[in-house]
Amino acid sequence: MLMRRRSRDARTTGPTGHQHGEPKTQQRYYGVRPRTLIYATLVLSITAILLLARFQWDNIRQSLFSSIASHEHLLATKDGFFTLHPEDHVDRQPATLRHKWLITKQAHRPDGVLKQVYCINGLFPGPTLEARSGDRLVIEVENGLSDEGLSLHWHGLSMRGANHMDGAVGVTQNPIASGDTCIYDFTIEEHQHGTFWYHAHSQVQRADGLYGGLVIHEPGSRQIVDNERLLLVGDWYHRTAETALDFYMHPGSFGNEPVPDSILLNGLGVFNCADAVPARPLDCQHRDVESIPRIDLNSKARNVLRVVNVGSYAGIQLSMDRATLTPLRVDAGHSVSGETARRVGYVHPGERVDLDICRIGTDSSINYHLEVSLDTSSFKYQNPALSPTHQFLAIWHNERATGSSEDHAIYEHVTLENIRSAEDQSEVIPHVADTTMVLYAITQKLSHLGNVPHGFINGTTWKPQAAPFSPLVTSSRESWDKNQFVPHVQHVPDMPLWIDIVLNNLDEEGHPFHLHGYQFWVLSTYSSTYNWGSYNPFEDEEAPGGNYDLVGALKKDTVLVPRRGYAVLRLKADNPGLWLLHCHNLWHQASGMAMAIEVR
Repeated sequence: MLMRRRSRDARTTGPTGHQHGEPKTQQRYYGVRPRTLIYATLVLSITAILLLARFQWDNIRQSLFSSIASHEHLLATKDGFFTLHPEDHVDRQPATLRHKWLITKQAHRPDGVLKQVYCINGLFPGPTLEARSGDRLVIEVENGLSDEGLSLHWHGLSMRGANHMDGAVGVTQNPIASGDTCIYDFTIEEHQHGTFWYHAHSQVQRADGLYGGLVIHEPGSRQIVDNERLLLVGDWYHRTAETALDFYMHPGSFGNEPVPDSILLNGLGVFNCADAVPARPLDCQHRDVESIPRIDLNSKARNVLRVVNVGSYAGIQLSMDRATLTPLRVDAGHSVSGETARRVGYVHPGERVDLDICRIGTDSSINYHLEVSLDTSSFKYQNPALSPTHQFLAIWHNERATGSSEDHAIYEHVTLENIRSAEDQSEVIPHVADTTMVLYAITQKLSHLGNVPHGFINGTTWKPQAAPFSPLVTSSRESWDKNQFVPHVQHVPDMPLWIDIVLNNLDEEGHPFHLHGYQFWVLSTYSSTYNWGSYNPFEDEEAPGGNYDLVGALKKDTVLVPRRGYAVLRLKADNPGLWLLHCHNLWHQASGMAMAIEVR
């Protein structure tokens, strides 16, 4: 505390400087002594400065953090459609990459409609991370939000030896409290490379923009693409994610998931303000597709689009006029024998696909558009504000096409569910698993839960541990509450067990399931047209979908389990830890369609 002591002269001096006892003139300004006026002005000025500083502090911190953001982060803002730089990573030695992030909320107009979105160092979407296999990532995350906790999950990475850095609130960590900092420190495995991403894994913040791209380049790769782009594509809601979740988790929703309002590509889109629903008025500004950054492509080079579905609910389909798309890899860089087609999809929330895009013809007088369409088959009501197909401008530079022609075998549509592995997998995975786990996922509205829709797996609806409030990884099984369904798999270091997960879906819509910490081989998927379509190998003599495909089994970390059907997933239980398994439809995940698998 600062203290001020008056001098001896001051104690014997009047307000005008005269000694006591001398005649003095009372000088006042509108009844206020000048010194009092000066003090009051000074106090008011200091108060105003402090108030201004208080309101501007977030912006000041964002500017400071933005100024120290790495060059790779800022590359994303050049044209809005993130250009990748594999040449900076494939020939260097493994390194430690350090980043410092401040997460805040800011008002933006991603598609012309004003909304509070999450920003990392002032960027939405967050900074694009590029690295190589074997790199160590040290990311200091400060929660600059006023009243929300948060966490980040590194979608698709195995996080071997770093289970506590996986970011799953309630399972591996507590949320980062407001004003606190968490340092994520982990090493990418030597064999991992491909298209990944990071996103919030606390509450439903992902739907309001808390996500970003993560691309791991393969060391020593000689297949460097001349023009490689990252496309973060997904549905978008104009209301807040919490409002959308409140709508869903209410008896009056009757289990109808909120239908999105728009589509964003790398945080940008175009919404027709005239389509806004009168009952839900918007602060909307008109925007033309020509006003948002374009996708620059080169007719004389190879062009690859790394596509991530960052949305909350709907699958996406992609196409481009007078161009073909060929799937190269899915999820964490696993090669596929994709057929060349005019349309590819659907890519469901959490899934990724790398597409080789090839121009047909040489007409430079027309505009080209990348077309993104939402899978509306699961929408249970119509949203008149939504145009399910959006177009984004693409520009081809140079005149010569890359060799594709109308004479080649070009399919009209290729689905991710039907493509197979590019290499024979039967030599990699055993013909029989050591043990089998049978799971049943369903959405139910039960009276003892107030007829609010909840997601269940094997009769358990998940939510973070309430008492004690701690992640499962730090507490004993005896203290876990009834909302924790966590089968145990023994970890055998010298000879890890092979596990089959038969994941049944009893709902009328597909569920994109994601398993943390692991990749699995999809041996079979099946959807029934006349009954439940479920499969239990302990009871059924044969699988409704036929024999398992070990040769073309696709290796993934996120897979769509079809409606009224199942998927059989085979994995090697060699990564000890507690790993979340959940539907990546955000509304189903938030309503409880999740569980964990304990390997230890």
